[in-house]
Amino acid sequence: MPKELIALLQRHGDTAANEENVFRSRLDPPLNPKGIKQAEAAAKNIVKHYKKDVKKVVSSPMLRSLQTADIVAEELGLETIQDRGLISWHLGFLSGRNKDTYQDILNYYVDNPEKTIPEGEPLDDLEARLEEFFDKALRGEFGVYVTHNSNLVTVENLITGTKNGRQESSEKSVEPGGTIGVFVEDDGSYSVEVLFGTENGAEYTS
Repeated sequence: MPKELIALLQRHGDTAANEENVFRSRLDPPLNPKGIKQAEAAAKNIVKHYKKDVKKVVSSPMLRSLQTADIVAEELGLETIQDRGLISWHLGFLSGRNKDTYQDILNYYVDNPEKTIPEGEPLDDLEARLEEFFDKALRGEFGVYVTHNSNLVTVENLITGTKNGRQESSEKSVEPGGTIGVFVEDDGSYSVEVLFGTENGAEYTS
């Protein structure tokens, strides 16, 4: 029996904060024109290949994700469902700071996931939140889940049992607007695969 696709993980489109190379975290910038085009392209691809399967579109409550989700949902004839289980990692005082300048500080909190970022949250909290969310979601109806790069890297690390990617670093599972598929393998284990967009940085294989 071939592996079965059970969910789509959708990264939101581009924003000015992406272009400025700063940690987005709980900043709430809207999609820029490039990001809107990325979301529209992702939506058309989802409709073309997966429309008959998708029963719901669920989004992080952050504006950039909601805008992406609304574009996808409109193409599918569905409504967007907001869920804080998909909200971005709270980086506290690092929010809005240049990634290159502050990457070593962020790396400390990635390597020590129990440590709380001042004014933010520990990586352990993000992992627990996403594990709880997807433990329920992947047992339900086929959905598109619109979220953030840090969340996608975390979910993929949880699924693969590795630490191939570093949240909020220059490593990305997929570029903004990209789509990742979650599969169930023959043995009941999960795997992930980039289905749309450019895979970049951290590479994940089935």
